[in-house]
Amino acid sequence: MSKPVSSLLQRLSSTYKTRRFPWKKHALIGYDLNGNEYWDCPNPLGGRMKRWVQMHDKDDNNDLTRFSQDSVPVQWQAWLRHNRNVAPTIQDLLQDERRIAIVQGRAKALDENWAKRKLELQEAQEAEQMEVNRLASIESAEEQKVQSTQPKGHGETFTPGEWAPSRSKR
Repeated sequence: MSKPVSSLLQRLSSTYKTRRFPWKKHALIGYDLNGNEYWDCPNPLGGRMKRWVQMHDKDDNNDLTRFSQDSVPVQWQAWLRHNRNVAPTIQDLLQDERRIAIVQGRAKALDENWAKRKLELQEAQEAEQMEVNRLASIESAEEQKVQSTQPKGHGETFTPGEWAPSRSKR
């Protein structure tokens, strides 16, 4: 029996908060997925409505000096700043959450693909470096053969070694 009464009280409270009665100054406009409440009231000096957010504190710290814009959804930030005339609905917020999840999934897949591609490029670069080192070692061995050719034999069997003159310094 207590559940219908609390439900009835909640509905009556919600109805009272959202209605604009002549004796009330402000009205509840909506909620976000974190439980924050968004309110507005007419400006006493005229002009556009005043809008504000009542943060839902999960820790019940109620520290008004600590505020992070990241805790307010972008759609509600736009409404608070009068960039958006119509308040966002829960469906809009849920759709945006789904979009964010899809984008994050795609970003994760791209990061994984890039990591694989980076490994492939690194392996190809290492293989290329090994080939360059191998060719350099072959060339240096050939140069050593050419440079280390010494004269051989004595008398009739004498064969001179190779000689490459160097540039003289002037």
